[in-house]
Amino acid sequence: MEYTFGRDDIGRYFAEFSMGHEAFGRWLNEELGQNRQQLDSLLHTIDQLQQRQIPEFELSGIEYCLWLTREEAQVRAHILDESAPDEELAELSFYDDELQAGCGLDDFKAVLEAWRDLIGA
Repeated sequence: MEYTFGRDDIGRYFAEFSMGHEAFGRWLNEELGQNRQQLDSLLHTIDQLQQRQIPEFELSGIEYCLWLTREEAQVRAHILDESAPDEELAELSFYDDELQAGCGLDDFKAVLEAWRDLIGA
């Protein structure tokens, strides 16, 4: 999973992820942003998962839901869980990479730590 972090022309932080993982970038940009308290809480939760203190974790945001287990992290757009006619779902399949993604928990933790370094948390 490759990604790029940066700042745009007006100083906002952004994340862009490689094909197949774009949903992580959207989740970082739209759900987590610069919320340092939530970032620290997520890193603490990952430590709890890795130390087998909790079996899983779910965080439902405005547009995405984040699921963490002891092995992996997944983000999924709420729109995928809404009932829609089959034709609409077929059209969405072209954009699935922006709506859901998964990776190993260690990789996700590394992403969050790099994001924290960027935003100065």
